[in-house]
Amino acid sequence: MELQALQYPIGKWNPQETYTWDEIQERIALLKTFPAKYRAITNGISEEDLLKQYREGSWTVRQVVNHVADMHILHYIRFKHALTEENTQGVVAKIDAWANLSEAQNAPIDFSLTLLEGTHQRWTYLLEQMTAEDFTKGYYHPLRKIYIPLTDALDMGVWHSQHHLEHLKIALNK
Repeated sequence: MELQALQYPIGKWNPQETYTWDEIQERIALLKTFPAKYRAITNGISEEDLLKQYREGSWTVRQVVNHVADMHILHYIRFKHALTEENTQGVVAKIDAWANLSEAQNAPIDFSLTLLEGTHQRWTYLLEQMTAEDFTKGYYHPLRKIYIPLTDALDMGVWHSQHHLEHLKIALNK
């Protein structure tokens, strides 16, 4: 598999021009499914499996799982900020630095799977309470240097979930 395909197995994230209410609801439903998918793909894997990588020089399985839990907390917080503040900036992280912390390299993945489950429960509950008008709100992403409407942010969250799930499938040969 070539590097680009290993790095972006489902392609790079690209927002749609617009989203229908049904498409928003479909994405919320998808977001609900990912914690169980992450739990299933990592169920019963060994310590050796946790050290596997999806490409040479990439994060390990453990780092990927820990990264997804970390970033989805940030996604959830971005929504809360956008819904409650004017002209908010999206909370960002130095993801490589976070992934290289001893905690991210060594913590049991069950910690992150539990975080992912709780975060997705709260995040999707919030999403289900939102109105169409709420989804027109958004935040400025200082690293991407773009304004991200919450419809795009939702789509990005689904993409991010699937993107890293595919990395785990590659690393674990599933």
